[in-house]
Amino acid sequence: MAEDIRIDPEEFDAPWMTAVLEEAGVARGATVTALEFTGYVGTGQMSRNGRFRLEWSEPESRPATVVAKFPSADPPTRASSFVNGAYHNEYVFYVEIAPTVRVRTPTCWVAKYDGEAERCVLVMEDLAQSAQGDQFEGCTLDQAELVVGQAVGLHAPRWGDPSLFALGFRSAHEDRAELLGQYYAATVDVCLERLGPNFTDDVVTVLERFRTSITPWGRGTGTPATVVHGDFRPDNFLFGQTPEAPPLAIVDWQTVALGSGVTDLAYFVGGAFARDERAGVERELVESYRQRLLAAGVEYSADDCWRDYRWGTFHGVLISVLASSMAAQTERGDRMLSLMAIRAAQHAIDLEALDLVDLGR
Repeated sequence: MAEDIRIDPEEFDAPWMTAVLEEAGVARGATVTALEFTGYVGTGQMSRNGRFRLEWSEPESRPATVVAKFPSADPPTRASSFVNGAYHNEYVFYVEIAPTVRVRTPTCWVAKYDGEAERCVLVMEDLAQSAQGDQFEGCTLDQAELVVGQAVGLHAPRWGDPSLFALGFRSAHEDRAELLGQYYAATVDVCLERLGPNFTDDVVTVLERFRTSITPWGRGTGTPATVVHGDFRPDNFLFGQTPEAPPLAIVDWQTVALGSGVTDLAYFVGGAFARDERAGVERELVESYRQRLLAAGVEYSADDCWRDYRWGTFHGVLISVLASSMAAQTERGDRMLSLMAIRAAQHAIDLEALDLVDLGR
């Protein structure tokens, strides 16, 4: 019998919510007597997040609201997200990875996935006293230091852990490098057609030249792999607005993979700061990241860390190009992807990252 997985707000009801929260140990014998969908939250391109208000037969110490995450309402986006593993990645992260690392995420009480039926759902803690970051506004330096702390909490515990490869995540090896090259070649022209009018000639040149460098780039530098978020940017950060809220929580784990940890940092810094501001803070942030890794027991030289950071600037180029053909097209989405591609390409130019990758062939 197929598992009962609800994928649309209209499918949710009190008996189903009672059952799944009882299974998770949250209901503890109480019953959800009423459930109300109060609207969508966030700006997800590949999924929807909806808030539900719950009334309980015994409300004490039980959540008054929860957030459920379910597939996109756009059929092509939903189908591609099952095919490319995005929904499965997030399911595996919450079930297998989250309990073993120190990154702060919303507590996930329910995680259900059926790839054959193309149905999946998460039911999570509602961090309503937090505010979502904004890619266009970027981050302050103080917020960036919080981000660095969460990056270390994610990367350090499983740094170089060979057991990660058994989980089926994508990883930086030869097969993935070839696959990335194929994906990029198939999507870069789509990206340029959709977003190209927003780009300068320098940005277009970087996107086009990366066609021939992406396969060696995908092989990495030899630094031990760890769990990486893969889309580590302000839109996926929740900053606490009250003393009761966590200072920072990280959400949206659909791009989780194995790779070089500092790539998350390069992607974040390159996208969250305008060029002049980024140049003034990135050395400090990279060294802060390295020192915190050292304190957590990870040996990482300054030269290797900075090399990997330069190498990681191309992750923003890759994500922007791939997302332009995968995510549902919206006005905000196009503006965001354009900004990300422009900043990532400029970051790679400023740090001479293409020369570094070509030398590493």
